[in-house]
Amino acid sequence: MKKIIFNAFLSRPIRWIRFVASRRIPKKYIGLQAKITVLILLNVTGVLVLSSYLDFHFSKKAQIGLFLDRNLYIAKQIEVAIPDEMGSNSFASIHKEVEEWLLSRPSLIQIDVFFFSVRGWEPFISTSKWDIPKAALTLSKDQIHRLKRDENLTVVREKEDEGWLEVIVPLHTGNRITGGVRIVSFLDEAQSYLTKKKDQVFILTLSSIIVILVTITLLFGKLVGTPIKKIVEAMSRAEKGDLEAKSNVRSRDELGEVGRHFNRMLKTIREAHKQNIQLLSQVSRFNEELTKKIEDATSELARRNEELRVLNEALFESQRQLGQSEKLAAVGQVAATMAHQIGTPLNSISGYIQLIIQEGNLLPADRDRLAIIESQLDRLADSVKNLLSFTRQPKAQLNPVDVNGIIMELIHLGEPWLHSRGVKLVSSLAPSLPSVLGDPTYLQTLFLNLITNALDAMPNGGRLTIKTQEDTTPASSDNGQWLKISIIDTGIGITEESKKRIFDAFFTTKKMGEGTGLGLAICDKIVREHAGRLEVESTVGKGSSFFVFIPVPQGKRIDG
Repeated sequence: MKKIIFNAFLSRPIRWIRFVASRRIPKKYIGLQAKITVLILLNVTGVLVLSSYLDFHFSKKAQIGLFLDRNLYIAKQIEVAIPDEMGSNSFASIHKEVEEWLLSRPSLIQIDVFFFSVRGWEPFISTSKWDIPKAALTLSKDQIHRLKRDENLTVVREKEDEGWLEVIVPLHTGNRITGGVRIVSFLDEAQSYLTKKKDQVFILTLSSIIVILVTITLLFGKLVGTPIKKIVEAMSRAEKGDLEAKSNVRSRDELGEVGRHFNRMLKTIREAHKQNIQLLSQVSRFNEELTKKIEDATSELARRNEELRVLNEALFESQRQLGQSEKLAAVGQVAATMAHQIGTPLNSISGYIQLIIQEGNLLPADRDRLAIIESQLDRLADSVKNLLSFTRQPKAQLNPVDVNGIIMELIHLGEPWLHSRGVKLVSSLAPSLPSVLGDPTYLQTLFLNLITNALDAMPNGGRLTIKTQEDTTPASSDNGQWLKISIIDTGIGITEESKKRIFDAFFTTKKMGEGTGLGLAICDKIVREHAGRLEVESTVGKGSSFFVFIPVPQGKRIDG
């Protein structure tokens, strides 16, 4: 019953709130006034509904308590009217007493008197109004024990739309508790009162909400809506270019402060506008100077682009000469190999012919033929020697050289080349390096070969690092001092199997037509001709590092 009354009490205001919340208002029409009004209305509605519910709840509790006290009083009066000694007329007198109480109290519907027995309890009198079915009396063991301890029992029963109240008090016979008196009454009177209370609370809550809504709307429109409208109108005029606009808000609150700040802001803007007009001429002169500087910078950029073009052409020419040198070196090595392979048999054949001539027993004609053969063999041997001397590279001319200077020249020459391949160059050239004995042409070929190989290993770009430094780790030079040149790339790397053969002539991992396999072989030969050593470290997928060690003669240095 409590749940039914509460739902009925809240059903109408909740339906009204849901209706308001479900209204679809376009977003562009939801202003500050509407938002604040809805927020305050929701808060006030919630507070009013909660307070009304609590008032109703406490009223219901008070009504039930009043009925409980009344029924306890009636039960006590009936219990006092029952004599301690039961006679022949006791039943009639008690029954009459019960009937009088039923007739005098419309809310009472049933009165029972019972005594305790060995089976629990036995009914003595059970009287109810004629038009209402009797409510069966049931007592649990716990309830019987509580009655025997002189405790009152009260039970509120609810079923659908009906509710009734049961009160059971102990029945005393002298100082003993021998039974009990049960009073059952309807809660119709309490429910009628609560229904009226619910209607009153609903009307009062709804009226309060309407009054609050009207009050908030009127006050907000006067105190907030009108000042905001004036400020917005002034802003609109200022947005259209009317810097003389003002917001005529005279209130001494936050909105008035906003309007005054807005007026001061427009005044500052007007002053700044006047200053801007004065600065226009200065800006114009500045633009002219800036245009002239840009033209000068453009001319300088064009000049540098022309220098880069010349350097690029020189680089391509160096690459072409390097490729030509590799081809000539390849032809020379093949020719030298063939000359060696041909010269040895020729020497053997010439020796055997001389032995045959010395043994004699030859006819003059045979001796003449052998002499012709020997002369042709000598001629062929001379041709082989001439071929060897033609293909043999000249010996390196060793003089004190500045390795940093050679590398810087290559870096300066190869900048466009590196940029076109997407390779970032990182150079770390140690100053005040000692001089070394070397052939500048051969050293340039050495470093250019190593740089070319590094670039070929980075087809998608990467980072090329060139470093020079003094190194004393290999202690096999005259004074234990070496010059270390490091060329490090972040390319595809070299496998362990290939590292064993990379210095062999004609060995290459490049595609057909991209290399002859003589580049690293020439590098190794140049390093050995300079009494140095060439080392390599590589990891597949991470890159390779080539280290050139050239001995430093004692007492030879270069000012860095």
